[in-house]
Amino acid sequence: MVVLVAIFLLTRGNGVGPFGGDNTPPGKVDFKLKGSTFVPTQHQGDKKAQQDAATATANDVRKQLDVLFDTAYVDPGTWGDTGKIKDLYTGGAKDQLDGDIKTLTLGENAGDTYKSVDPRTSNVKVRVLTDARGNAIRASGALTFTALATHDDGTYSEITVTGTVVFVQDGGAWKIEAYNLSRSEKPAKAPAASGSTSPTAEAT
Repeated sequence: MVVLVAIFLLTRGNGVGPFGGDNTPPGKVDFKLKGSTFVPTQHQGDKKAQQDAATATANDVRKQLDVLFDTAYVDPGTWGDTGKIKDLYTGGAKDQLDGDIKTLTLGENAGDTYKSVDPRTSNVKVRVLTDARGNAIRASGALTFTALATHDDGTYSEITVTGTVVFVQDGGAWKIEAYNLSRSEKPAKAPAASGSTSPTAEAT
């Protein structure tokens, strides 16, 4: 059981948008599920029940990530406020939020630099640890979140957050008990007024 858990944890629009010159608010984060598989704790088990649990859990995880990144990166009213995302975490992970504020949120003083953040393509692949009867024990999500940020000085940047988050049931909801995330940011060109689906990063 311990070995299996260790392996599990280590596996790792149309129209003018807010950056086209009008007042359209940024869109909502919408993680795309790139796969959901189960990791059984026993060789013998109900495979259908295990896969059904993996599918249902993966969708719950995806929805939690939508809420997390909407709150931490997109909504300017909650930029840099770890208190607004703490209920999505549990255990030791909750105690680390303030120390990782620059990765888990847009940043403590994000309002001094950024004007708005528009989410782009984001995806997650979920692996679910299950028992023989198909009960989900933990879920591990390998994610990529991308967004285009508008700065107060009129410049743009592409923000990318990648890594792994581990979820566990707590109070009837899936919450993050561990994470290994990294954030990168690079300059980007202003998007076209319409029909643009992703920013073009400037050469460095």
